[in-house]
Amino acid sequence: MKKKRLVPLLLAAVVGAAALTGCGSTIDGEKTGATLNGEKISLGFMNFMARYQQAVYDGQFSAMFGTGMWSQDLFNDGTDMETSVKKNVTENIEILYLLEDHMEDYKVEITEEEQQKIKETAEKFMEDNTDAAIKQMGAAQEYVEQMLRLNTIQAKMRKAMDAEVDTKVSDEEAAQKTISYLEVKNNSTTDDEGKEKEYTEEEKAELKKKLETFASGLKVSSAEEFKEAAEKESYTVSQKSYGDDEESLDKALLEAANKLKEGEISKVVTGDSSYFLVRMDSTFDKEATEKKKDEIVEQRKNDHYKEVCDSYKKDVKYKVNEKEWAKVTFEDLFTIKQAESENTDEQTDAQDNADDKDSADDENNADKQTDDKDSADDENNADKQTDDKDGADENHQDAGEDDKAEEDGAEE
Repeated sequence: MKKKRLVPLLLAAVVGAAALTGCGSTIDGEKTGATLNGEKISLGFMNFMARYQQAVYDGQFSAMFGTGMWSQDLFNDGTDMETSVKKNVTENIEILYLLEDHMEDYKVEITEEEQQKIKETAEKFMEDNTDAAIKQMGAAQEYVEQMLRLNTIQAKMRKAMDAEVDTKVSDEEAAQKTISYLEVKNNSTTDDEGKEKEYTEEEKAELKKKLETFASGLKVSSAEEFKEAAEKESYTVSQKSYGDDEESLDKALLEAANKLKEGEISKVVTGDSSYFLVRMDSTFDKEATEKKKDEIVEQRKNDHYKEVCDSYKKDVKYKVNEKEWAKVTFEDLFTIKQAESENTDEQTDAQDNADDKDSADDENNADKQTDDKDSADDENNADKQTDDKDGADENHQDAGEDDKAEEDGAEE
């Protein structure tokens, strides 16, 4: 599995887009869930944040992983999904309140109009969901409004921080080459009974000779022709754009590729566990380079956001009431009934930025909150079962630093 991201705590993804049904909750919302510099954060609010996150996950992944998904290690972090999500929610809550405390740093404020939007959105959420679902989530008008308010502050703070970042990237820094290559595994294969067996030296030699024969007869003038010729011989061709920081390609393949001029095809390359044949499609892929520039800028923004948030966390005393927090469980699943929803461009932009920020938050294990608006709005976003764990994984981390989520979190 890859980097982890949490499904966005974006209320608009539920309001007007889904209705929740479920059973009841026995949490005492008046108890202290955590303290931040001595200030109480209610267990009721923390429970709602966690159960709302659960509801989004249930709607997205329960059909794929079943009712026992919360006891599974879907994020590959050595613990069950419930524990992981709850941990991320507590980290998210700390960041949200710290950003609220530092609003003045970036001249951020919630206008009367925005506050009214928040109130209306919260009211709609309470109206749209069944009494059973409201009870199961531990939802209350004040909790919903507070979540929307904190998410809106976070989005505004993130936007202001992003504006401080240098967005100029040179061609040299972002330069990307693009290659097409085919790979033939030479370490092992699967027999007719489905068992894995090692290749003999004779079999390896035969594989290499076959590939060399194919290469010697190649007469192609484009990546498309290279792919078509390979597929006629039952080879699979992959295409890859890369720069000086490339680490995922086989070293022998990369070395051979870098010696090629545009349009040239290598001899058969022997890698760690495969034979390769590679074609240099472009020594400077303009489109891939522009995309890389965007990625570099986003990474700079992510790094800056994390740096600022980390500075806010210094010398702060944040303590979770573990005894009461342990009472928050995800035993009863939610059902989300899909309906049409509308979100503003500003919501979409804010969520997209939250998605990009997630990557860095993940790598740096920073304050977690959310990602990808599409993940919440589209229950089919995880594509296929083999990638579903990746889907859950990618949606994991960042319940806190990541919701750039709603610059207009309530402005639908």
